[in-house]
Amino acid sequence: MVIEEEEFERIFPYVTWAIIAVCVIVFFAEVMYPVLLDEFAFVPIDLFAGRKLYTLVTHMFLHANLLHLLMNMYFCYVFCDDLENVYGHGLFLFFYIVCGIGAALIHAILTPLPKVGCVGASGALFGALAAYAVFFPKRRLRVFIGYTMVRMRAWQFAFLYFLVETMYVVLLVPDYVAHTAHFGGFITGLILALIYKVTRKPRIYKTPQHWW
Repeated sequence: MVIEEEEFERIFPYVTWAIIAVCVIVFFAEVMYPVLLDEFAFVPIDLFAGRKLYTLVTHMFLHANLLHLLMNMYFCYVFCDDLENVYGHGLFLFFYIVCGIGAALIHAILTPLPKVGCVGASGALFGALAAYAVFFPKRRLRVFIGYTMVRMRAWQFAFLYFLVETMYVVLLVPDYVAHTAHFGGFITGLILALIYKVTRKPRIYKTPQHWW
């Protein structure tokens, strides 16, 4: 679990809440109609055959189980509202979708299991995590690891998480988690955020410093 120790919102993040709402609605639809997973999950081999290209987008609104949904939506709630304040509503939605597509494409290239379907918002959210670290590198977070709470900066949390995912990708750990998608989403989000920060120079609002 991750908790922000500071928060700033200039605008109501309705795109973030819309993403959460759509994912929840789609999950209950999956429960009633399991065939949706087969139809709308992203399968790399389909991409290479030029089939079902729409799954590059649809997969990021599907989730494998309730825990998968809850974890992803919590991370969406924590990180995406701040990004929506930086980008604005429309551009944030574009950023989020592109991160999900980038995650899927890189997953297709790197995965050792091209016939296995991939679902979840994780790829897009890893892109959001990378952008969060770019725009709010010194943002203070409380990270709970088991029963231990560790305080760290946003850039430290993002770097450690990315390092773990990179190790999974390099070692080809067969745990049926799409670490390659996480890796791809992070790289996509990092590139997009750096380009935006350099070219647009957005004003990043800061809250008072309390520690460190």
